[in-house]
Amino acid sequence: MQSEDWESNVSMAISARNGALGLLAVASLLALASGSLRASRSQPESLAPQVQLMQPWTVDLNEATSQELHLVPGLGPKLIEAILTHRSERGGFDHLDDLAEISGFKEQRIRALSRYLRIDPSSPRDSD
Repeated sequence: MQSEDWESNVSMAISARNGALGLLAVASLLALASGSLRASRSQPESLAPQVQLMQPWTVDLNEATSQELHLVPGLGPKLIEAILTHRSERGGFDHLDDLAEISGFKEQRIRALSRYLRIDPSSPRDSD
């Protein structure tokens, strides 16, 4: 009789352990799925600018639109407006170092932006 009780107890313990492991697996999957949903909700709706900038990509400072300049890391709305105003008033840029004539552009910033900006010699430039 004790043998049957012992086997019954072992069987119940194994069933309980298997049930607990199953619940743990389900809870883990739900936690992972929940985390994935939260992460996807916190991502910006469009990752196109970041993806595009991971590729070899530069903007011609004399032809870039405001939208193209917004893709350049380190350029915010005020600096972009200053670039477009300077370009319009001066007829364009001869060198990236010309950015130093604009308030907010120091040597370090120009150096950092040089991987995204270029002056295309064939781009139209007004000569006043």
